[in-house]
Amino acid sequence: MTKRDIQSQHRQSLLGFFWILAPVIINSLIWLFLNGSGVVNVNIPGGIPYPVFVIVGTTLWNIFAEAVQSPINSVNAGRAIISKINFPKEALLMKGLYTTLFNLAIKMIPVVAILIVYQVVPSWSLLLYPFYIVALTLFAFAIGLIITPLGLIYTDISKVLTTGIPFLMYLTPVVYAAPRVGVFKILFKINPLTYLINDTRNTLVGMEAQSLVFTVILTAVSIIVLLIGLVIFRKSMPIVIEKIAG
Repeated sequence: MTKRDIQSQHRQSLLGFFWILAPVIINSLIWLFLNGSGVVNVNIPGGIPYPVFVIVGTTLWNIFAEAVQSPINSVNAGRAIISKINFPKEALLMKGLYTTLFNLAIKMIPVVAILIVYQVVPSWSLLLYPFYIVALTLFAFAIGLIITPLGLIYTDISKVLTTGIPFLMYLTPVVYAAPRVGVFKILFKINPLTYLINDTRNTLVGMEAQSLVFTVILTAVSIIVLLIGLVIFRKSMPIVIEKIAG
């Protein structure tokens, strides 16, 4: 199912897999242009080149956004068959997760390229990068899964995700560092993605991870939420199918 889904998305596209990279590249170019033209003046701690900061941050955010929407999008895409064919509905969730992981591998291409161009040498903390990527993906997928049953019944949920995720990006240190004063400092501080995004980026640019214990705890919570979400998903699917078929 994953192979068929990926092939169907890119078979009739002239640019093919480029469209996986397009959101990252376009969003990064916008912020690089704004910073270069002086419209926004961004100070990045640790001496990280701003293009590296932006491209890595935007890539990580895109991974999070896709993983959050993956469960509901995958099941929505299978609406035509879930009420007609008897098969484990969890297969749709796995299809979405596998597609997200495939896209993640493609999205790492510009990250590796920008690190080489700016000669950023990772340190030993690079060994933690796989763990942080797993933590980020699990956290996002668990959120998406827990709201999927409700989202299948009410289309408002998908619209809220589509609208809210871009707004949440501006409360996360994706294209600029977390503020040190004011109300936004508090908003950034209570946002768990602040620590995930910062630490994941740090593992790539040679800086130390600052919130490893927090990430371990958050990953454990994400696994628990994921298991609860699977139970809710399995129990609610007969009701969802009945409403879809009706």
